Amino acid sequence: MHTEPTLALGDPRLDRDHAELQRLAQQLAQARNRQEVLAALDALARHCAAHFAAEDEDLRLMQGNDDAVCHIDEHAAVLASLAEVKDWVIENDDVAGMANLVQSLCAELERWLPEHVHYMDSAVAAYRSKNRFGGSPVAFAPRPPA
Repeated sequence: MHTEPTLALGDPRLDRDHAELQRLAQQLAQARNRQEVLAALDALARHCAAHFAAEDEDLRLMQGNDDAVCHIDEHAAVLASLAEVKDWVIENDDVAGMANLVQSLCAELERWLPEHVHYMDSAVAAYRSKNRFGGSPVAFAPRPPA
């Protein structure tokens, strides 16, 4: 995984959490043995659980957000996937299978995160900013090369 500046939403806490999520997923992708995989999965799961809990709290407070249930469900699905992969790694001695499963998980997280951030977390960033400053955040990103 790689950090993309376009994930920035203008909310320092969300932006930090998303960068850390990317870093931890990259650390998982680079794990080379069962012990490293389990440690990386635990770190990623702890970070996701804390990050999602904070977002879920805001989502429950947001009035009129029809996407809140779907957003919370996505968080739960990610946590469930992390737990399922961890259980598989604990229960199986297949090193090649573990490597394939971990790479598949990391590829899916890399695909999922930008979409989730832009379509789901942007509402949380706007909500937080409006509560703090009375308006929505503005995030600037460089234009992609032509």
